[in-house]
Amino acid sequence: MWYHQYIQKVPGVQGGEPVVAGTRTPVRAVVELFRDVYPGDWQELQRSLSHLSLTQLKAALAYYRDHPDEIDGHIERHRKALRSLQMT
Repeated sequence: MWYHQYIQKVPGVQGGEPVVAGTRTPVRAVVELFRDVYPGDWQELQRSLSHLSLTQLKAALAYYRDHPDEIDGHIERHRKALRSLQMT
């Protein structure tokens, strides 16, 4: 997999979930923005995550393509936590 050099899991960083290497940006955040906020709009995605290169963004989405259950699980866990906080 070409993207392995761009994605890492680091204990203590974002709860150990996959992040863009050298950053604290979780793969789930890239996926959510590309899928839900800026559907398919690379320019807006790059503008929103300007600290990441196009290669890093593509690596995050490639990781998701190969590990959708893992990333969807992280997305759902974070959405549940947000809903819980909003109810208090």
